[in-house]
Amino acid sequence: MTEASLASSDDEQSFQTLHENTTRAELFPAKQHKEEWWEEAEHEGSSLSSYLYDLIQEARMYRDSGAPFIQTQDQTVKQLQNKIDDLQTQLEEAQQGGGGRTHLSIDDLVTRILNEQYQSLDELIERISASDEVANHLQGQIENRLYSLAEKGRVEYQRGHGWRLKEEN
Repeated sequence: MTEASLASSDDEQSFQTLHENTTRAELFPAKQHKEEWWEEAEHEGSSLSSYLYDLIQEARMYRDSGAPFIQTQDQTVKQLQNKIDDLQTQLEEAQQGGGGRTHLSIDDLVTRILNEQYQSLDELIERISASDEVANHLQGQIENRLYSLAEKGRVEYQRGHGWRLKEEN
C-alpha cells in the first residue's frame, strides 16, 4: 500500500492509505466549482474524490455513446421555442392553403396496406377502398361538392330520398 495526500475542504494536507492500484490525479478548478462539487458530493453521501470519479466516468459513457454535446438550458429552451414556432407556421400555412381540405396520400395508403404477403392489385384496391380513412375522406369531399352544387342550383336534396340533379326547364 502507498500513501497519498488528499486535500480536504480547508486545503490542509491529510494522509490516507490507498490501495496499490490507486493513484493520485490533481485537479485545479475555480474555488466556486470546488465548493459546488463538495456540496454535491455531501448531498450524494460520498467523498469529493469518489463523486468526481463517478461524474467523470458517467461523462465518458455519455460521450462514448455518441450523445450530442451538453447544452445549456437556455440553448435547449431556444431550440424548442424555434421548433414550436416552425410547427405553428406550418399549421397556419396548411390551414390557409388547404382551405380546410385534408390531403390523402396514395403512397401512405399503399404502404399501410402492403405487408409480407403477396396481394393482387384488385385486393389492394379493395382493402384501400374499404379503409375508414378513404371512406371518411371521400364522404367529406362528396358532401362539400354536393353542397356547392346545391348553392349553384344544379342539384337538390329531399329528405328521405337523397340527392338528384335538378331538372332543367
